[in-house]
Amino acid sequence: MAPASLVSNETNLLSRRLRRTGDRLAVAFALAGLATGAVRALARSGADGTRGDDRPLGIERIQFNKLANAAFTSRATTANVAIPQWLTVAGATNESPIAITTPVPHGLATGDSVLIKGIQGNVAANGWWTITVSSATSFSIDDSAGSGAYAGGGSVFPSSGQPPPPAAPDAAGELPWTPWFSGPAVSRETEFFRSDGEKPTGEIYTFPEMPPVNSFLSQEIGGSLFRPGQRLCLSIEARMPEPAVGDQRLTMIVTAALGTLRVYRVTYPASQLTPDYRRLAVCFGLEDDVDPVGGVVRVEFIDEHLRGIPKPMYWTRPMLNEGLVPAPWTPNVEPMPRMRAFHGEGRP
Repeated sequence: MAPASLVSNETNLLSRRLRRTGDRLAVAFALAGLATGAVRALARSGADGTRGDDRPLGIERIQFNKLANAAFTSRATTANVAIPQWLTVAGATNESPIAITTPVPHGLATGDSVLIKGIQGNVAANGWWTITVSSATSFSIDDSAGSGAYAGGGSVFPSSGQPPPPAAPDAAGELPWTPWFSGPAVSRETEFFRSDGEKPTGEIYTFPEMPPVNSFLSQEIGGSLFRPGQRLCLSIEARMPEPAVGDQRLTMIVTAALGTLRVYRVTYPASQLTPDYRRLAVCFGLEDDVDPVGGVVRVEFIDEHLRGIPKPMYWTRPMLNEGLVPAPWTPNVEPMPRMRAFHGEGRP
């Protein structure tokens, strides 16, 4: 665990609150079917005079991982592949095929596949597409037809390194799939899926080359997966093959935009990491008055430093689970749609 001085005031306050309400929460979890072990149920004597007895009823504790693609699955098989950088959308024409424009060079090639999410108005542009490049800042999406005037919004996620969506788009063109993404498309790529030359290893390599540059991985989860007062733990396994130098550290941040904005964070000095993986976590509780409808929760893992020479840091198996402590990692995830853009255009 991190020293108390490195945990934010919000997290300390939540920890005190959890201690005060621990007994009440244990009862609530039991009623919700989340308790561990067995519950004794008394079968009373019936009208026929049969004798009742105590029967153990097993209740399985289900630790549900709320992060889509939490295994860091990559379709790459022969080389390290950069995590897709997202691109903002500047326009989507109402024609066939739909032409997409981006405010910065997209770096894509004809035949590439992309995921487009969040376009308003011309919602037919949302989905998983193969593209034809027309210029450095524009491309058309093959076999598409516009459905209305572009009304703003939209992000483009190159598909390389991402798992394919698990189901067809809904009526608004949204896919039930949440992408992992690093910084905006103008940032330098410093996060990588690792491959052993034959298959992905499930690891992320991070290396902030020059201070004060940070490597980070972010994901957004739709608010519909959360409820007021819910207790959660965000965790990840991290290791460093070489001893850390300087002020390098791993910071985990949860930003809950659920009617009101709350930020929960914890920082671990990289000097605490070893060549072997260890799970690090920040546990917190949502406020009782949050409004999950239309909201979003964003999680970030940041390899950061301001001075000194950084060393490579590796991450694997992120987890967002219910409860007061981080749960053992599980690959069981439910892909959730990315509800809305969290970033302003061109901002990290």
